[in-house]
Amino acid sequence: MQFYDFLTRALRTGGVTQNATLIVHSAFRPLAQHQVAPAALCETLVEHCKTGNVIMPTMSWRTVTPQNPVFDWHKTRSHTGVMTELFRTQFATHRSLHPTHSVAAIGRDAHEITAAHHLDPGPCSVHSPYGIIENSALREQCYILHLGVALESCTYIHHFEEIFAPEIYLTQNLENYTLVDKSGNPVEYRLHRHTKRVRDFHQFGSRLQRSDGIHVFHFGQYDVTLVNVSVLSHVVKQAFASSLHATLAPYSYMERSTI
Repeated sequence: MQFYDFLTRALRTGGVTQNATLIVHSAFRPLAQHQVAPAALCETLVEHCKTGNVIMPTMSWRTVTPQNPVFDWHKTRSHTGVMTELFRTQFATHRSLHPTHSVAAIGRDAHEITAAHHLDPGPCSVHSPYGIIENSALREQCYILHLGVALESCTYIHHFEEIFAPEIYLTQNLENYTLVDKSGNPVEYRLHRHTKRVRDFHQFGSRLQRSDGIHVFHFGQYDVTLVNVSVLSHVVKQAFASSLHATLAPYSYMERSTI
């Protein structure tokens, strides 16, 4: 079986319909041994969600820094893998305006999802694509697809950190950036970065599984993890109701954390 057919079946098994919004995190290199082409994989995802949306993070936090403080909608490359850069340049119709955590998108709601990212200083705020999805009807048909990666790559969880305890998860200092939008217009922007405190997002896996919110598939030695965002939202909110340190690794080690 080709990987494209395998992936389509996995998406159907996990409940992803053509109207769904699909957020994709990927590590593409291991798929090369299976003769998988990044463009064909992007086409498979877009075709599967043909009346919904496909979203990929196009992060640039390594390259857009206080020493290099310009983000350009057209020119700033994604450093989150070969497939994200190909998707950004050849498939996506929209890209959110953010110096470190932009996303590229195609689909019915791509404009709504990406339009307001620069309106808050946090990377995953209420105006970010994650916040827009979380606070709209899109969440009910939203899934996060992890290709060759797992929950450690789930950027969506950072949204809850920023909502429940920004003083813990965002740096206090503000960094100044210039964002160049699609039309070439400069937008001045001030950013609170995420803190570098060690997270443990894997702790949510068993809770997701108990609520039928996660499916794991294997193609040879390549793992595919699919997460239902509605269930993820419920699980992570419950965790934050117990402790504002919910996503920090030390908290996950203890039944009752003292941090």
